[in-house]
Amino acid sequence: MGFRWRWRRGRGCRRREEGICPRMENLTTLDELRTGEEGLIVKVLGNGAFRQRLLEMGFLPGTRIRVIRYAPLEDPVEYELKGYHVALRHEEAAKVLVEKCPKSS
Repeated sequence: MGFRWRWRRGRGCRRREEGICPRMENLTTLDELRTGEEGLIVKVLGNGAFRQRLLEMGFLPGTRIRVIRYAPLEDPVEYELKGYHVALRHEEAAKVLVEKCPKSS
């Protein structure tokens, strides 16, 4: 029940009485970010060897990740995290939940 229950119910939000959780508004999957956007990894979904491989590569909760560029046919996508670049397919990136970072001006 842990993670999913907290996010659906908006537990821990300051604006709970308004019915809108600010973290829920910004929660998306990694494949939905566009070029140049940044996010903080919230959770890596799935199980098994693929999830373990992503965690070992540094896809840990709280890590900042940035979209560098899309390939000419939109798949794979190049990301930067912890000072290195990694390319993931859309189906793989869809298993990583991120919180969009606000645009810094």
